Amino acid sequence: MQHRPGTDAKIGVVNGFRGIAILMVVLHHLFVPYAAKDPLHTGQLDPDGIFAAFIANAWLGVPLFFVLSGFVLYLPYRLGRRKVESLADVRLFYLHRAHRLLPLYYLVVLVSLTLHAQTGVGSLRWYLEAGGLFSTLFVFSPHGFMPPSNVVLWSVGVEIWFSLLFPVLILAIRRWGIGTIVVATLAASSIFIFIGGSIPIANVGSFRPFTSGIFGSCYQFVLGMLVCDLYVRQLEKLKRPTSSLPSLLAGLVLGVLGLYLSHHASWLAVRVLGGMLFSIAFSLFLFGSLFAGGLLRSLLDNRPLQLLGCMCYSIYAWHGIVMNNMIPPDTSMLADTMRLLAPFTVLILALSALSYRYIEFGHRRDWKALFLLGKAEVQPQLASATLPLTNEWRASQGETM
Repeated sequence: MQHRPGTDAKIGVVNGFRGIAILMVVLHHLFVPYAAKDPLHTGQLDPDGIFAAFIANAWLGVPLFFVLSGFVLYLPYRLGRRKVESLADVRLFYLHRAHRLLPLYYLVVLVSLTLHAQTGVGSLRWYLEAGGLFSTLFVFSPHGFMPPSNVVLWSVGVEIWFSLLFPVLILAIRRWGIGTIVVATLAASSIFIFIGGSIPIANVGSFRPFTSGIFGSCYQFVLGMLVCDLYVRQLEKLKRPTSSLPSLLAGLVLGVLGLYLSHHASWLAVRVLGGMLFSIAFSLFLFGSLFAGGLLRSLLDNRPLQLLGCMCYSIYAWHGIVMNNMIPPDTSMLADTMRLLAPFTVLILALSALSYRYIEFGHRRDWKALFLLGKAEVQPQLASATLPLTNEWRASQGETM
């Protein structure tokens, strides 16, 4: 593929969405007890209020991460910068992904088991949980796919399994085209989600390895790959779309419809459709945002939000541990959580910054660029496509959370 100027850089809109996604997830975990109809926390937030409704649905930041991961992981391959043409290419990809994801993941696993294991070392439940965490297979957890010592790690496991599937998807796209793969993945994931949702599990509700694992989540990553493909096609035309408004409006309408169906539909199949519509809606909104200007652009690619997006993997990995120590799940008063919110924020940002610098990117010398403090290079723009680009693409290409 011919080199296109300006595509070496990190896309600010994607980092901005990552920042929004991590804020959603952290706020959800902090405040969802007060938004739920839980006797321990009842009456502290109006369950029918706007804030409670937002908090109850803020877990949807995780599907946003999955779509964004598919986009960013596929981008260097779609641009032709990387290839999957031999076993050596596959091996190099796996080494890159293992180096990127596993050091931080396993460090957090060890800390989680040390501080928050539900039973003592040597018990059967301890071995089951430890085995699930180290293997990223959480099917033996009594909490249903959510490891009890650190429930947030389930989605990192899904990211790891998608990384294992990624070379296969690249080859499948080359053979049958991305449209066929998107349709096939949507169909397969919907079947797994429906089957998992039809299996009642005590104290959990459904069989989450199917509804929440890679079986039911793979389509979200593939939707991100589709957005990437459309984005690069647009770059190759050397012009921006005449308007991003249709994609943005379609995403907004489908998102509202998807949320309504997933919460209020009587039939499981329709609720499954609603959940998938939400991810499709975000994919449309992401595509429109990549070419948007004005207020939306300025909101998404501002540096503080981008920096949260850059550090989102570390923030995500550590926030559960810090929250469980500073704000235990049995904290019954909203006022206590609000009082501890400021020190929690300072501590998680400091810990995540150290983790981001020395664990995620300890091999990078230019720490200022990692924190977006270096003077940004002015990248040549593609015709009239005013793309939000910055100077650290190599630090983010192929990255997830």
